[in-house]
Amino acid sequence: MSPLLYIILLTVVLLLMLYWVLSSLTPRRDRRIRVPDREFAFESAQELFKYLETGEFHLPDNSIKLIPAESGHLRAYWYLSQEKWQKILKQVGNKPGRNQLVLRLHQGDKEDSFQEVPLKKPAGSYDWEVTGESPCSVSLGIKGRYNYTPVLISSELKQL
Repeated sequence: MSPLLYIILLTVVLLLMLYWVLSSLTPRRDRRIRVPDREFAFESAQELFKYLETGEFHLPDNSIKLIPAESGHLRAYWYLSQEKWQKILKQVGNKPGRNQLVLRLHQGDKEDSFQEVPLKKPAGSYDWEVTGESPCSVSLGIKGRYNYTPVLISSELKQL
């Protein structure tokens, strides 16, 4: 009889402990602290928001622009009209590896000093991390297997 009594007492104690833990997990009404909303004075720190560009500009149809961004970066913006975009897509074709629309960053005076990025949209922006102080320009064009034909060319930007 003693082992049976021990098992029953142990079961009762464990059930009480389980009840105590589960009841402490659910919040009671008297434990909640209610803070009225009207006593808060919110302030929006506008200096912390850097979502917009500092110098806004209008980009006309069929144009490309290169501007300096934050430390050591350049940002290229491009916008192609729908007609010109359709014309380029017809010229590029659907064959992969043949012709491709690319954005090309030219650094310095050397013709072989450039970086390329493939494009899929008629408008957008792209950031480059640029080292050195050589003048840069950007062009949007069609890259074939052996040649590159620029469609839009930006003005040259001298880095400071």
